[in-house]
Amino acid sequence: MPKINDIHSIIVAASAANFSAHSYTEVYAGVAASPTINGVVVSMGAGSSLGIWVRSISATANVYLLGENQDVIQGSTLLG
Repeated sequence: MPKINDIHSIIVAASAANFSAHSYTEVYAGVAASPTINGVVVSMGAGSSLGIWVRSISATANVYLLGENQDVIQGSTLLG
C-alpha cells in the first residue's frame, strides 16, 4: 500500500511485528543492524530507513516497522 503524504499510522519493534493486523512499508534502524527482511540479510546504518513492502523480518533489536492497520487498508468501517 503506498503511503499517503509519507505518513504512517503505526510503528512497532521488529520483534513485535504482526502481519495479520498490520501492513508494513518501511523499516527503520535506530542503530547499525542487519535484519533479515523478506528472507534477505540487509545491512542498515544507524538512523537509516528502507522503503519496502515487508512480508517477514527477523526480531532485531533497535529495528522498527512503519505501516498501516489492516482495517484501514481493507476498508473496514469499524474504528474500534
